[in-house]
Amino acid sequence: MDSEKRWSDLPDHIVINILSYLPLTDRCSASLTCKNWYECFDDPTLWRRFTFHFKNDQDTGQLQCLARHGRQLRVVKIYLNQQELVNRQNACEVLTGLARCSDRRLEELSVTFTTENPLFFQGLEFLSSLAELFGPPDPGTKMVSTLTKVDLSGLSVTYRDNLLYLLADNHPNLQVLNLQNTSLMCFINPECMHIVVKKCPKINSLSMHYRSASEELFAELSDQTRTPLNYLSLACNREEKYHKVIPADSWKSLVRRHKHLRVCMKFDHTIERHRILTILDPQIPLVELHMRTMTELHDEVSIVALYYHKTLEYLAIVTKGSDELKRVLLHLVEQSPRLHTLHCYCALDEVTIDRIRALRPQLKKYTLKTAEEFDLLVPTLVGHSARSAVM
Repeated sequence: MDSEKRWSDLPDHIVINILSYLPLTDRCSASLTCKNWYECFDDPTLWRRFTFHFKNDQDTGQLQCLARHGRQLRVVKIYLNQQELVNRQNACEVLTGLARCSDRRLEELSVTFTTENPLFFQGLEFLSSLAELFGPPDPGTKMVSTLTKVDLSGLSVTYRDNLLYLLADNHPNLQVLNLQNTSLMCFINPECMHIVVKKCPKINSLSMHYRSASEELFAELSDQTRTPLNYLSLACNREEKYHKVIPADSWKSLVRRHKHLRVCMKFDHTIERHRILTILDPQIPLVELHMRTMTELHDEVSIVALYYHKTLEYLAIVTKGSDELKRVLLHLVEQSPRLHTLHCYCALDEVTIDRIRALRPQLKKYTLKTAEEFDLLVPTLVGHSARSAVM
């Protein structure tokens, strides 16, 4: 009996589950197995999530999925090699196509560049396409859902206030917003971020540049009527030289309002060293810290051990090695029971590495280098540092 069973006899939910694990080309081929599989190929549940990959002109065929299933898409990720014009055009066509769907169900969006920007590239076409997607829909468009998660950290372009105003005005249910990209300049003004947060009271995860923060923003985030803020990430670079430091009272109010708040701080190689100590406040519930510079950071590591030994879980540091740094780093490791990830590119010796392993055998991920590697300074703000471990 079993030998007489056919692929078409499989229940629809099993076929759909199989197809969900296949890349687009294999999914299309599998749909030709039989009529039942072909019908499952068009099932709306199969098209709630989709990732577009644009590497060359052969990937243009993915746009057919947008025309056919755009109304079902809820979670969209776009990865592209922005060096090639055709890839940029295809990615922008996805963004505008999503904006022009007759029934819009899109809730989550992320766009990521996978290579270096071409010379003189400003990304204006992406800003225009995103503005259409974030802006008010056409009169004939049915907005079944609005955006709840937007991740623009992978776009190496400079954002302006008007883009975020469109997002806040038309997507008040926004919950997750990540603006920490590798653009050399941040033009999002503190007033703009304050308005965005005020118009989107459900934001529970916010990643932004420190330059865009303000006392008014923190006061708004501390409002009792807001959804609890679970995660806040602040990226600091050279522009903080002219930016007012967030006062301790603002951090205190924020922490008092959000008992489970987790904070990440990122300092890149362009920031002036003395600014790090002024920005780091003992009130911050710091769980993740990135410090990357070509100067010595032993004073900063010592302060981190003093302020955040009870909360620190993740540390990535790129700096010049020294005996003093080894000493304070060992002290930090010893005093930080929650530390599970440690990446050090600062010329540690084998004795120090062995001591770190002995103090924290529960480290899940670590990189402990015996030579300085300043090539890791760029890019500085997107994602975590290298995951390789010296075993």
